[in-house]
Amino acid sequence: MRAWLAIVILAGCGTDPSSQVAGFNPPAAMSGYTRFTTPVIKDVEPGANIEYCQWVADASDVSRDVMDVVGYQSPTGHHAVLYATTDTTFKVGETHECTTADMLHISFVGAIGGEGTGTSAAKLPDGLNFRLPAGQALMINTHWLNATDNAVDVQAVLDVKFTPMSADHVIADLFANNGDTFEIAPGMSATYDNNCVLQKDVNFAMVTNHMHGLGTSVYSELIRADGTKDMVIQDTEWKAEEQFNPNYVRFSVAAPKVGHAGDTFHTHCEWNNTTTKTQLFPDEMCAGVGFYFPGNGQITCENGGWSM
Repeated sequence: MRAWLAIVILAGCGTDPSSQVAGFNPPAAMSGYTRFTTPVIKDVEPGANIEYCQWVADASDVSRDVMDVVGYQSPTGHHAVLYATTDTTFKVGETHECTTADMLHISFVGAIGGEGTGTSAAKLPDGLNFRLPAGQALMINTHWLNATDNAVDVQAVLDVKFTPMSADHVIADLFANNGDTFEIAPGMSATYDNNCVLQKDVNFAMVTNHMHGLGTSVYSELIRADGTKDMVIQDTEWKAEEQFNPNYVRFSVAAPKVGHAGDTFHTHCEWNNTTTKTQLFPDEMCAGVGFYFPGNGQITCENGGWSM
């Protein structure tokens, strides 16, 4: 978030497009679901904090709507996010450390968060769906945090329930308000604020906060153009497990949380650095993340800069 926006570079890992990680035995895909399996990434080193972009399907000549996404990661998985991408130059099986260029032409399809998580980490409210446009390939962004003492092989599977595109489906897409310029000194507490001025009206269907293990509290609010504040989601006591299992507030299609053009989406994070190391992005994070409708491509505010 920037779980799924982080770009982390680490050398020394290879891939195997045909094998399966030993001991990683996800259940069979349910009836009506299509399974996408990432190539094995070999020998992720102890202490690694790394993201890969892995192409799993060529572009289709028809648009499809996404009714559900479920899946699993092998141990040390942080998240797996399925993206539609207009970058069709890569073949199925391509795996490389994610670059900024990889993330420029994508739209969100679905996600799971953390090893052993079978259900979607981003289940939309009733009446909303994601869409996979014709002419776009499928890429899975996988994030691995190896806190063990040994190098590990890693892999993910995502199962997608597709239906034909329908005008009756209301499509949702990703909104992310992220900042990465903070520094948290050893043994110190720190606060940080992300501010995103909305460039258009945004109907939020669900919103969550995101930090890592040193977070103590976080909230995201809408500061209206007249200065009034509208709390969207507040974690007064941040729990480290929420980085893997997000705490979403959901709104209905009939009554979304509406941010108007000129409003500021403000995310405030607080940490207590109990380590002896200065904490920087992406070891720690500060983001407010949501899904909006009707979707028209991913919206990202990175350090206050709006892009679609």
